[in-house]
Amino acid sequence: MRILFLSQRFLMPMDTGGKIRTGNILKHLSRDNEITLISNVEEPKDTPYLPEMKNFCSRFIQVPWKEASRNHPLFYLRLLLQCLSPNPVSPLNDYSNALRSAVEQEAATGNYDIAICDFAQSALMFHNIKGLPTLLFQHNVESMIPKRHYLQAGNPLARLFWWLQWKKWLAYEGKEMARFTRVIAVSETDCDTYRELYGSEHVDTIPTGTDIDFFAPQPGKEEKNLLVFCGSMDWLPNQDAVEFFATEVLPEIRKSSPDAHFLIVGRNPPSSLVEKLAKENEVTFTGWVEDTRPYLARAAIVVVPIRIGGGTRMKIYEAMAMGKVVVSTHIGAEGLGLKDGETIAYGDSARMLTEQISALLQNQKDRTTLGDAGRRLVEKHYSWQRVAISFKENCLRTVS
Repeated sequence: MRILFLSQRFLMPMDTGGKIRTGNILKHLSRDNEITLISNVEEPKDTPYLPEMKNFCSRFIQVPWKEASRNHPLFYLRLLLQCLSPNPVSPLNDYSNALRSAVEQEAATGNYDIAICDFAQSALMFHNIKGLPTLLFQHNVESMIPKRHYLQAGNPLARLFWWLQWKKWLAYEGKEMARFTRVIAVSETDCDTYRELYGSEHVDTIPTGTDIDFFAPQPGKEEKNLLVFCGSMDWLPNQDAVEFFATEVLPEIRKSSPDAHFLIVGRNPPSSLVEKLAKENEVTFTGWVEDTRPYLARAAIVVVPIRIGGGTRMKIYEAMAMGKVVVSTHIGAEGLGLKDGETIAYGDSARMLTEQISALLQNQKDRTTLGDAGRRLVEKHYSWQRVAISFKENCLRTVS
């Protein structure tokens, strides 16, 4: 197949769930398909990674881009103006006339069998694609994220903001999905939600994957009572998760395991959150790390206390591939189909998370049993090669 692929965000470094999923799928697809990849590139930050783009595509088209600084007053003025738009804020932030023009010019050449848009936030760039099958790759049910922010928010202004964003996403997401020939979701749960919310019947599903050779068990590295969370800390659902865990769960765990420590591994933690949790000497932020495996290897338990969000969490499969026991909320493991007590342990409240984690910290045998079962499951069903095959099958259905 000749594939035109828009990834608005530059794929390197692969340090977010979306980048990891898209990057690994493209690596496998590019082995027997001709892929033209279009992305924003911010210099000089992205420049060192440009030679690596050959791993994802036959041809790479870069479009200059400058990320807006959140430390500048103009950012908040722009945010205020965006709130007046009928569209949600994030698609407006990601929109680029130059990127849209690049996509339209390539699509108009007639050299492609299919055009793929990565994330609904980029769908505005596909409005003028004519005569070419189009596919939207949905990593999350985006409208669920502001909805869950709204339900968790305590500040009245924050609740109003997230309520408005939720309603705008409901209108935007359904409308944009309908423009595409087909849509790919990352779980059956998301697929069912699209049908329920928008009446979408043109949605296919692929599984989430992990690199089972890269993420492998490292015996002998575990540290007693160390609890590890991995995730990009510039994503609001992850910020909510670690604050909730550090303030409401960890103190209760320490009543039975006084030396329990919470290690947060992920890029760009907000200084306000670091300062808020700094007084708790049992909480540590690493910031960006090149490789999460040494930190996962040290974990007695990997925790995923997500209360907000959609899609699927690859961090869970990565931990399972390393033979680690995972304790998660049901939202955190949403769409993965993991069974409580077989390959994962669930807790949706502070009390339930405390009980699950405290019991597992006291029982090495149960941790090993769950960890080994998780590794076997990932090996059997969730390699990136299997995911890429499923993605290609969906592309072929879109073209036929």
